[in-house]
Amino acid sequence: MRRCRRLCSIAQRTTFGGVENIYAPPLWLIVLGAVLTALAVAVFLYAWPPSRDRRRIVVGAVAAVAAFLTWRVALIIANGANLDVDYPVLLGLSFEDIGSGVMAFLFAALAFGLGADRAQPAQLVVKCAALVGGGAILVDRFV
Repeated sequence: MRRCRRLCSIAQRTTFGGVENIYAPPLWLIVLGAVLTALAVAVFLYAWPPSRDRRRIVVGAVAAVAAFLTWRVALIIANGANLDVDYPVLLGLSFEDIGSGVMAFLFAALAFGLGADRAQPAQLVVKCAALVGGGAILVDRFV
């Protein structure tokens, strides 16, 4: 086993026999996670009556998918395998799961607040973004 450093890399990568081992789930699992995240977010937003606007549901689902994919790319680039450890203190969630929810909340809050729901009260925007983040955490917990 030999440790190597790359330019502009904050994560150490290990090599075994000249082949680098990096954290990268299979592509089908990433696609499945993105689709399930969109569906869960749509269900969460539809379940709360004030957020039952079609446009809001579509924007929330698209923001959640964009956040999910962005978070996956960041984890793969940073070799974030150590973030995928379930902690009993955090209700069985890993930091990877929580990161998905935070990223989805951020993307949804920006999409709602700067776009789809610009004229709506901030309370509605934040609650809808929290539903998006909760849906993303729930899906990432089990995928």
